[in-house]
Amino acid sequence: MTSTSLESESGRIPIRVYGALADSLQPKERVLSRSFLEAASCVCTKTSYRDATDILNRFLGRTDTNTIKLRTLSDSICRIGAEISEELSRVAAHILTMYGFDEESGLPLEDAVLSDSITAVAASRGEKPGSPEINEVIAAINDSRDEKVPFSAAEIKIESVPDECVYISIDDIGVKRQKDSRKEGAVRDYKYVENTVAHIQYGGQSYILTGIGMRNVFKSVLAFLLVNSLLSRELVFLTDGAQDIRSHIQSVFQFHPYTIILDWFHLKKRCQEWLSMAIRGKDRRNAILEKLLRYLWVGDVVSASGYLASLDPADIKNRKWLDDLLGYFQKKGDAITCYALRAKLGLRNSSNPVEKANDLIVAGRQKHNGMAWSPDGSGALAALQMIYLNHQPELWFHKKELRLFSPSLENTQKAA
Repeated sequence: MTSTSLESESGRIPIRVYGALADSLQPKERVLSRSFLEAASCVCTKTSYRDATDILNRFLGRTDTNTIKLRTLSDSICRIGAEISEELSRVAAHILTMYGFDEESGLPLEDAVLSDSITAVAASRGEKPGSPEINEVIAAINDSRDEKVPFSAAEIKIESVPDECVYISIDDIGVKRQKDSRKEGAVRDYKYVENTVAHIQYGGQSYILTGIGMRNVFKSVLAFLLVNSLLSRELVFLTDGAQDIRSHIQSVFQFHPYTIILDWFHLKKRCQEWLSMAIRGKDRRNAILEKLLRYLWVGDVVSASGYLASLDPADIKNRKWLDDLLGYFQKKGDAITCYALRAKLGLRNSSNPVEKANDLIVAGRQKHNGMAWSPDGSGALAALQMIYLNHQPELWFHKKELRLFSPSLENTQKAA
């Protein structure tokens, strides 16, 4: 038995605790009520721990003798976030094992026989654009520009029915990492904590996953797709072109057909950055960039590469960057699509949803001047924010459960 206090929205109440809870308490540590934890967690995901402490003390009317301490609050939030991350890992591992996948690697077990509903795309139930319709759109695009779409409808891989597809965007976001110690006068050498964020969109629904370690997040994504029966749909990955993301897609989803699309914004940005270092003169660089992007907008990587290779040597100030850009087209060419056609058909060309998720999960709270984080602290806050964005705070705080369902899909599963 241990005597301590219960920190609640009604005040600080003396209590006695027994058993495992008593054994787990640190000296002078208080027990926090569920309502207090809910309020504190909500505030801490929106503002700094210092401001959150001030807000909670003002709201509760705490005096100097019984105020909530900053370190106590931050430790409590870190514990909550760690519990969420552990539960996500546990749930994902359970789902993977149940469907015949290794919980550590996320790969199919050697003796597992995967069903067709997992390895193949089911026949579409909706209306999909046919080849004549797509060819008409291509012809309309070609009539309006000099750079032509170099494909026919039969040669272009495009989603059958967008509302039945699953669009997945995954990205890393880094925040400054705390140093264990820093000697006076030492040169600052910033290292980063990398949070991986995944945004999954299917029809009008979406779900966000996060974690420390890209493989862990990919396993959670796979578990989400399995338990929601989404692997019978077409999978479309929209990425910024990072090789580690591509490698994980190829590894984890080797058993299932998928499409990788290089996000148009990142393709354009890469061209801008490398041409600025490769081409002499702002006006000439901008003219070359405009022409290059017109080729890439229709997915004509061959003509884009030929155009760069034929540039007048007098325009080139640094051949290395030009060669690097040509090599980039060669490596990423299979992920460069006909963006013009996709735009006309109302299909996604952007991984922007995961960029927005990065802002909501990590950047908006953790990337401010003077902030630095431990991996545990950064990951905990990101995990906590994840349950708010997935509309599951009540489920977590009241039942300590985390479900890999969006509300609408969960209702569908229950009805079935």
